[in-house]
Amino acid sequence: MPVLSVIWRSAGSLLAMHARDVVEVLPPLASRPAPAVPDWVRGLFVFRGRLIPLVDCATLLGASSPPDRMMNRVLVARVVAGDERLWPVGNWPVGIWVESVLDIGSIDFDAADAHPGLASPTGKFLGPVAQTRWGLVQLVRPSHLFAPDQIDTLIQRLEQAAT
Repeated sequence: MPVLSVIWRSAGSLLAMHARDVVEVLPPLASRPAPAVPDWVRGLFVFRGRLIPLVDCATLLGASSPPDRMMNRVLVARVVAGDERLWPVGNWPVGIWVESVLDIGSIDFDAADAHPGLASPTGKFLGPVAQTRWGLVQLVRPSHLFAPDQIDTLIQRLEQAAT
């Protein structure tokens, strides 16, 4: 069944996230570096009065982060995990730095010609791949961006940064 998705470009790939997981799309913004976090975390930024992590999608995919440009966007995604101290009701946002947002459209990741994606211990956030009018698009599952120990580290860093 087709699902409304936000489609973007990063590290030479077309990626998408279900629109229900996207809280907001922001223009490029400044972030504050956070120590002792994975290299794909650009830092922290303020979103609706709270510090949240900013993930560099290109670095997360194993590529070099391209130079910052005005066409960059931050997708604020809803992650169902973590600690209610961080964000109410167990849903907390994470910013995802992408090269550009292309479109919003319906994609059927369950179609007969879709591919389930390739399994990888470091790529659990990557889902199936579907052929679309934009080309091959791979689904990103924001709730799989962080391992439980990474969530704990980020919560600690956010608490330290807030004090």
